[in-house]
Amino acid sequence: MSAEEAAQLHRAPHGAKRVGTHRLEVAWFGGKRIFDDTPPYDEPLDGVSWVYCGFESRVQMHLLLKTDRWLFTGALLDDRTGSLLPAGRVVVFSPDQKYYLAYEQPDGQDGETIKLFRTRAGLLWKGYNGILSADGKSVVAEFETVRWNDHDRLEADLKTPSGTDTVILTPGNGKWEWLSKVHN
Repeated sequence: MSAEEAAQLHRAPHGAKRVGTHRLEVAWFGGKRIFDDTPPYDEPLDGVSWVYCGFESRVQMHLLLKTDRWLFTGALLDDRTGSLLPAGRVVVFSPDQKYYLAYEQPDGQDGETIKLFRTRAGLLWKGYNGILSADGKSVVAEFETVRWNDHDRLEADLKTPSGTDTVILTPGNGKWEWLSKVHN
């Protein structure tokens, strides 16, 4: 357990603690959840490990870092229901808290995967943290900044040969795509 995790465990509203080297216990409003690491414990990119990262009071969620073999991701524990929601190693909630953006890092992938979730309802979209070529095999541009705009939509700045462009993640015809801000 790191000093950072120890400090976050202490701040958990209903208590959280390490009950063993490879066992994490997090109390939520109506009970407790146990998160067990799986062996092998000392092999990089093998097994599963959990780290308590803190509590976000605005949305009543506990944030957990999860390393699952080759994937660096995370989960959210809903303090009101005890439900475990998929997340990422970094989570950013929309201003109205109806959505969240999660970042994952698969080992060996050049860049992160980002996922858009509706809070308590599931995955809406998943894609690369940038723009890929039409065949999906090469990176055309990486996002410099991804943020929520005033309308609870994701905007991203990307560098192009002609300068910086701002794109917005936009739903349409059953799929989501990044469109230039001038087209919205």
